[in-house]
Amino acid sequence: MLERARIRGFKSLGDVDVALRPLNVLFGPNAAGKSNFIEALLLLSRLITERTVGDALGPPMRGYPVEAFSLPSGGLSELLGRPAVKLDIEAVLRPRVEREPKYPLLRYRVAVEMRPGSGEARLVDEHFARMGRNAVLESKPRVEQVDGDRLAVRRLLEQGQARHETLPLHHTVVSNLQFSGEKYPDFDRLREEVSGWRSYYLDPAGAMRTAQPPREVGDVGVNGEHLAPFLFRLKGGEGTLPAFKAAQRALHAAIPSVTALDVDLDPQRGTLDIRLLQNGTEFSSRVVSEGTLRVLALCAIAANPFHPSLVALEEPENGVHPRRIEVIADLLAGIAERGTQVIVTTHSPAFVAEMLRAQRRSPNTVQLLRCANDRGATSLHSFEDPSPLFENQKVAEALRSQDDAQQMQGMLIRGWLDD
Repeated sequence: MLERARIRGFKSLGDVDVALRPLNVLFGPNAAGKSNFIEALLLLSRLITERTVGDALGPPMRGYPVEAFSLPSGGLSELLGRPAVKLDIEAVLRPRVEREPKYPLLRYRVAVEMRPGSGEARLVDEHFARMGRNAVLESKPRVEQVDGDRLAVRRLLEQGQARHETLPLHHTVVSNLQFSGEKYPDFDRLREEVSGWRSYYLDPAGAMRTAQPPREVGDVGVNGEHLAPFLFRLKGGEGTLPAFKAAQRALHAAIPSVTALDVDLDPQRGTLDIRLLQNGTEFSSRVVSEGTLRVLALCAIAANPFHPSLVALEEPENGVHPRRIEVIADLLAGIAERGTQVIVTTHSPAFVAEMLRAQRRSPNTVQLLRCANDRGATSLHSFEDPSPLFENQKVAEALRSQDDAQQMQGMLIRGWLDD
């Protein structure tokens, strides 16, 4: 589980430090920077697992690599004119598999730099240490910067001299697989934890309706494009049929009119067809509503037998009928209860209100974070649970952007809202 994240210099996240719980809801107006927080976590996982820093900054990261760095007041032209730009991300993680009772936590920090003039991306600092239950770090970190431009890399129970790497590097030390096995078990723990992070922006209008052949996939895909092959694998895979049946049951519980779900291979085209029986009539996934497809994808994510360690979803309620909002909230809570951390973004008042009720039921599990943007800089703060009497007003205020407020003030001044 990701217990804390501090992000500096990534897109609109100039300096954001936030503690996280099993189920986290980031809400605020459009363009507040909610998606940037999820993308920063994606970048962190890629820096730990990809071969080079340049690879980590590439697709599926959004935008050009240089656009990952916070813009100065002069905008992109000023950023491109600088000799170098920098971002850093720090995280405290509690791996799901506890192999070292004395040090259940891992703290990792990474700083990368890009030279806009050449496009070169490189590592300029890295720190990796085990942490005890009382938040005290071990005396000798696994990786730390020493002597200005060198990184010391230590094995478990190091008796001799530490190995040294000279900065800058074009890869992170922890991404180097030669640091693994019994001498470097904490490196394996870190990589294993973040390799289980999944980020989704479901696209039921396009990607989820595209014909797909059978293939071995471990989830529904970033945009839901692998929904059919994922369900097909669950249906026919060794030991995964119970997960497919769980997705069936979850879908029926969410949408009672859907009484059957199946996925079959078309022998003529070699592609997969998802079929749903709704109100006694069979429909293909090509024609069912966007809301039904989105709920089906969430059911598949919730039933995933491969148990990702973290799931991040952008606006999971989009296209879903208002009466189904509670269903979406229940599915997300179910994912968190199974041990997968959940981070979602939204700007839906109805969804926020539903998650507020979930927070009141489980205050140690569910957390709402208000996301705001002030002159291009994103802030994230825990949302204080309002009295039910003022709940709608407080949520509406939190979802209104500063630009909205200024526009409203201007309309009042001009008399446009007068009787």
